[in-house]
Amino acid sequence: MQTTITVRALAATALVVIWSAGSASAGLFWSQSAPTKKSSSALHYHDGTYRGPSVRQYYGYVQAQAHIKNGKIVAIDILRSPTDRRTSQYINSIALPRLKSEIVQAQNTHVSNVSGATLSSDAFLASTHAALLQSLN
Repeated sequence: MQTTITVRALAATALVVIWSAGSASAGLFWSQSAPTKKSSSALHYHDGTYRGPSVRQYYGYVQAQAHIKNGKIVAIDILRSPTDRRTSQYINSIALPRLKSEIVQAQNTHVSNVSGATLSSDAFLASTHAALLQSLN
């Protein structure tokens, strides 16, 4: 049985810096939120591999898997993303690797979306968040 989550909307965050994702970005921009203080009681994840649910977004499903080692997020895998349109393939090839990197760096899913890939970003973050919640149990 496969769990499905539908992403409707997430709260907006204040944008401080916006820069181009690349010279051939087709309107994709990476947004950076204002820095926040780290909590003194940082989360400690249990070691293992945790699969998030497939999250439906307008163009298809997105699914992520988190790898935890020594209580830290060491990698995020993209298990599923929309591939039936060239535009979806292109957008996801830029946005999802950036989100993976930011999640590992931040050690949580409190990262900004990639503008131009809002639906994919929301779905990927929701799936990754659900995977990380499993590691807390």
